Amino acid sequence: MHRRAFLGAAGATALAGPALGQTKGALLRPPMLRPGDRVAVVNPSTAAYDPAARDRAQALIEVMGLVPVFSKSFLERPRDFRGSVRHRLDELHGAFADRTISGVFCGRGGYGVSEIVDQVDYALIRRHPKVLLGFSDITLLQLAVRNRAGLVTFHGRMPSLGRFPDYSLQALTRAVMRPEPLGLLPNPPGDALRPPYPLRTIAPGAAEGPLVGGNLSMIMAAMGTPWEIDTRGAIFFFEDVDEPPYSMARMLWTLKQAGKLQQAAGILVGACNNCDGPLEVSPYTLNEVFDLTLGDLKIPVFSGLPIGHTADQLTLPIGARARLDATARTLSVLEAGVVA
Repeated sequence: MHRRAFLGAAGATALAGPALGQTKGALLRPPMLRPGDRVAVVNPSTAAYDPAARDRAQALIEVMGLVPVFSKSFLERPRDFRGSVRHRLDELHGAFADRTISGVFCGRGGYGVSEIVDQVDYALIRRHPKVLLGFSDITLLQLAVRNRAGLVTFHGRMPSLGRFPDYSLQALTRAVMRPEPLGLLPNPPGDALRPPYPLRTIAPGAAEGPLVGGNLSMIMAAMGTPWEIDTRGAIFFFEDVDEPPYSMARMLWTLKQAGKLQQAAGILVGACNNCDGPLEVSPYTLNEVFDLTLGDLKIPVFSGLPIGHTADQLTLPIGARARLDATARTLSVLEAGVVA
């Protein structure tokens, strides 16, 4: 995958180390966001750099009726490695520790979560559960938060990115500001004969389980670590961007050989943007890769919902229970991701 002093309490909380062992106890759902709530915009991965990114994030969050809170260094970070790591940890810990902040939106992905994930204070996050939104490189942090803090997080479009269609805005608002199940997730409207996100059954059937997943490259980056993905009995979803079919195949074969695909109750293939390539480079097309790696698992599998590096994007509550019907090509979220 090709990617490119915040709050007062930050300095003290950043000194705490990661929680030991996988978290025990019930899954935590963060409180819903309400109009007027303050939302921290942090960059655990790559700094935004472009000044327009702040304007885009502010406009989006204000349209939701929320109040954005940016650090003074939202558009930059220290260039030395240790300073950069400490800066991002302070920013993230401070956002969770500050009782005036109700949600934590990652401004962008890129590269960088791998540098901090083993130093995050997951006990702090569990003590102060809040909406955590992001995708792409943020997948690694979401896997760790799920494993170590037991908190539902949200795989969805980040506020400083480019186009943010009404479809994506409504999906995000429903997921984080309403304490009710999302129900059946619709595709965006479009040409019925040539839809922008064509649905395809790879293996028929239906299944229920908690939603787990995210960016495939980052899921692979977590293998062999304490935040390795647990797909047992789950609805596993994945997406990626700029990965040729042979690279997608390599990652999926690895997950299959590790038993991760077979342990899932069902699989949803999200939008894999710019992941098809010329046959002279890859021996298979992308759809052939999915058929070869996923078609014989004896579990339901389908592809096509806009989950990934697309302007039209659903927001999924990771950890909430969902029903996947690969025959009907539908996904329904059965549990709310937030509480009132």
